[in-house]
Amino acid sequence: MIFDSYYDSHRGVIAFVRIFDGELKKGDRVQLANSGVEFTIMEVGYFNPDLIPNKRLNQGEIGYVVTNLKDIHQVAVGDTIVDVKNMGKPLAGYKKVKPMVFASIFSTQTSDYLNLKKALEKLYLNDSALDFSSINSQALGAGFRVGFLGLLHADVVRERLEREFNLNLVLMPPKVDYRELSKSGIVEEPWVKVTILTPNKYLGNLMQLLQNYRSRFITMDNKNQIILIYEMPLSEMISDFFDNLKSVSSGFASLDWQFLDYRQVKADRLIILLNHEPVEEFSEMVVEQRAYEKANFLTSQLKDLIPRQQYEVKIQAQYKGKIIASTRIAPFRKDVLIKSGKVIGTGDVGRKRKLLEKQKEGKKKMKMVGKVEIPKEAFFKLFKR
Repeated sequence: MIFDSYYDSHRGVIAFVRIFDGELKKGDRVQLANSGVEFTIMEVGYFNPDLIPNKRLNQGEIGYVVTNLKDIHQVAVGDTIVDVKNMGKPLAGYKKVKPMVFASIFSTQTSDYLNLKKALEKLYLNDSALDFSSINSQALGAGFRVGFLGLLHADVVRERLEREFNLNLVLMPPKVDYRELSKSGIVEEPWVKVTILTPNKYLGNLMQLLQNYRSRFITMDNKNQIILIYEMPLSEMISDFFDNLKSVSSGFASLDWQFLDYRQVKADRLIILLNHEPVEEFSEMVVEQRAYEKANFLTSQLKDLIPRQQYEVKIQAQYKGKIIASTRIAPFRKDVLIKSGKVIGTGDVGRKRKLLEKQKEGKKKMKMVGKVEIPKEAFFKLFKR
C-alpha cells in the first residue's frame, strides 16, 4: 500500500510503500489497483534515511518504489500496487475521499500562476484529498478552483502554499457544491452531522447559537461532559459557525462533523450587477432565507471598496429576477460654473442652467458607454482570508 510519495524530475513519482503480501523488485510489471495505471518498476529500496537501492522488497518491509510515472495524479496515497499477471484485490481501508468544500485560489502576482500550479501538484502527491482545476477570472486573472475536505483543510493548504512555496495568495470564500436537477428545477444542498463536546455551563449559549444556523437537534448525552448532536447544512457550518462556537464557549467546545446526504432546499443564484452588468466573481448560489442578508453585505462592502468614477455607479443584487438590494456611488463632480477662477454667467440664470444640463447629459453618455473599473485590490480586501 502507498502511504506517501513525491515527484522526482528525472525518475517520475517515487512512492513510499509497505509490503503486506508478496514482493516487489526492479523490472516487475505492476498496476495500481484503484486507478488502473500500469508501469514497470525502475528501482526499489529502503530508507537509511536516504534512498538505498535494493534487489527487492519483501513482505512486512517498508521501502520506496520508483515508478517513472510523470503524472502525479495517477499515484494516490492509499492505493494498492498489484501484479498485472496475478491481480489481487485492493487492501481494505482505502476509500477515495470526495471534496466537500470548494474555493478559488488566485495569486496576487499574475506571473506566479505557473508556480502556483506546480505547488498544488506537489501538495497533491501526499494529499490525495486535494482536487483542483484551472479557472480564469476577468478581474483576477488565471487561478484554480480547489476542492477541500473542510475549512481546516483549506486553511492548512493555503498556509503551506504561502510558507513552503513563498506565494502571496487570495483564497475566495469557500462554497459548497449544490446539486441542480435540471429537469425538475430542484436544488439540493449537502447536510452534515455535527457533534459538539462542551462543558455543562455553556449548554444554553450553544443551543441558542445553533438555532441561527438552520440546524436540527438530534440528541444529547450528559455524562462527564455534554455531547450535542445536530444536523445542519454544510453551507451554514463553513460560514462563521466555528468562530462563534469558540466565542460562546470561551474556546472550550470542540466540533466534529461528517457528511450525511443531499437535501432539497429553496435556493437560487444571487447576481451582483454593476451598472446593470453582472459580475461573475461576486455571484453565487444562496438559500432563500439568507439572500437579503448576503445581498446587503455585498452591496455595502462594494460601495466602500470601489473607487468613485466619472459617472454614477449603481450596485444592485438580483435574486430570482428581482432586485433585492441596491446602492450607488456618486460620481466626481466638477463645478462647470467656474472657469479660470471666475464664476460664469453671473446673474444669467439661463446660461447657468444650460451649462449644468450639458454636464448632466455628458455624465449620462459616459455611464452608457463606460465600464466600471474594479481594482484588483478591491477583490483582495473583500476576499482575503
